[in-house]
Amino acid sequence: MVLSLVLGIALGLSLMIVAVALTPARAMRRSVAIIVEDRRETLLYGGVAAALGLGLGLALTLVLS
Repeated sequence: MVLSLVLGIALGLSLMIVAVALTPARAMRRSVAIIVEDRRETLLYGGVAAALGLGLGLALTLVLS
């Protein structure tokens, strides 16, 4: 139960990172847009990879419990 909760929270955070990477700069605060500007691809690929790995881990946890 606790493991599923932790994996679910981590999955949500990784999907939030993907959402930030896909958000246009004009829709963000200037301070956030400056930080994200040069790191969009890294954030996107890292967030998607983390989401896939965590989703697989969550699925296995739910199936095996």
